[in-house]
Amino acid sequence: MSDSFDIQQHKRLNFTWVTELIFRPRHFFQRITKITNAIWFTPLLILSIAVIINVLLVGRIKSQAFLMGEVSYPPDFQYYSPEQQAQYMQAIQSTQGPVFIYVLPSISSLLGVWVGWLFLGGSLHLITTLFGGRGSTTISMNIVAWSSLPLVLREIVQILYILYTNKLIINPGLSGFIPTDTTGLPLFLAQILSLFDIYLIWQLVLIILGVRITTGLNLGKSVFCGILTVLIILLLQSGFSYLVGLLGDLNITRPFFF
Repeated sequence: MSDSFDIQQHKRLNFTWVTELIFRPRHFFQRITKITNAIWFTPLLILSIAVIINVLLVGRIKSQAFLMGEVSYPPDFQYYSPEQQAQYMQAIQSTQGPVFIYVLPSISSLLGVWVGWLFLGGSLHLITTLFGGRGSTTISMNIVAWSSLPLVLREIVQILYILYTNKLIINPGLSGFIPTDTTGLPLFLAQILSLFDIYLIWQLVLIILGVRITTGLNLGKSVFCGILTVLIILLLQSGFSYLVGLLGDLNITRPFFF
């Protein structure tokens, strides 16, 4: 019987590979070294669907909370003039339509998945090449895409939590160690910590394994390249989110891959 990878390597969707990566990651990456074309669409599609479902559930809860009068006020809201309070409430109400609750967050999340994949894959190829890796851009993009499957599990866990509790996740990752009303550098640190969880570590391990197998780099260089690449993307994402929060006085979201 011919290898399923050889038979399906030109197919756009390969859902049978998901279990291969989860249960036999080394075997999976050894096989994809022989595939020269792009095979990244399947994991990114799965992650995109999971992200959209999560966004829709979060939007539903936020909409229900607003209808029940649960509005987050600024700390000094009581000192606002009546006109300022009315303007604030009007601004809040104007952001409760479907466009702000569902459409824009969905677009932002999808851009985060796909643009984040491009940044992470491109950075991984550049860094591994600088350290003498023999991999191609396509292989790096494939590694990053398939290594994102742990993030799908993260989305599923969050979806189940929201469905069970009907509550939002306030402090994702390790951000619970930082007070929620913090500002300045601690806020930036909280953004970084919010991205750290077991799923990110799992993703990093898969990236390192993929680099080790597909580029010919030794273990030490593979680990360094994987950590450096992920760390750069984390810092860029956290910095962007932090600036958005400062400039717009907005709740910070995850605009990129993690």
